[in-house]
Amino acid sequence: MSIVRQLAQAVLLLGLLSHVARLLHAAISHSDQQPPQGATVDRQPTWTRVQRGGGVLPGGDVGGDAQVSESFSVRFHHRDRPGALVTYCYYAADVDLEDLTTIYVERQTEYLVCTDPDDPGGTEVWSDSRYTTLHRGFDTVQAATAAAKRAAEAHLVCDESWSGRSAWDPSTSPRCDR
Repeated sequence: MSIVRQLAQAVLLLGLLSHVARLLHAAISHSDQQPPQGATVDRQPTWTRVQRGGGVLPGGDVGGDAQVSESFSVRFHHRDRPGALVTYCYYAADVDLEDLTTIYVERQTEYLVCTDPDDPGGTEVWSDSRYTTLHRGFDTVQAATAAAKRAAEAHLVCDESWSGRSAWDPSTSPRCDR
């Protein structure tokens, strides 16, 4: 019985040594992928705010029928993909012009890929947008407009997790040869 027990212990020990060897191999083979000691980590933001016009520009008519004031836009560009832009537009909105208790501030977030960042609308390749209600219950359109402008001025950082690529990106789509 002791020989069987010793053989079982030897098999378990060999199995354990095999796992340790695999872990050691993985640690050694991935050591070249780690940054060298003392290397700095890249802490630059993915998105950089465009400072043209002081950073806040007129945003145009982006809210459709609900928009009741001018809009204020803030734009960010992707640090690695110059044609990838995120634009936030803030404006006063009201779904019922006869009931002033429905005045609110809305933000449109536009994701855009273009070929020329100086002319994004003229060279647009792809875009998508989202709408978010930020603040409700303003007494006047002027108060909501002032709040929209303050929100745009305070929007200093873009924390979007968007990669800067369109939902349909030809470089990542399967190639279709005719």
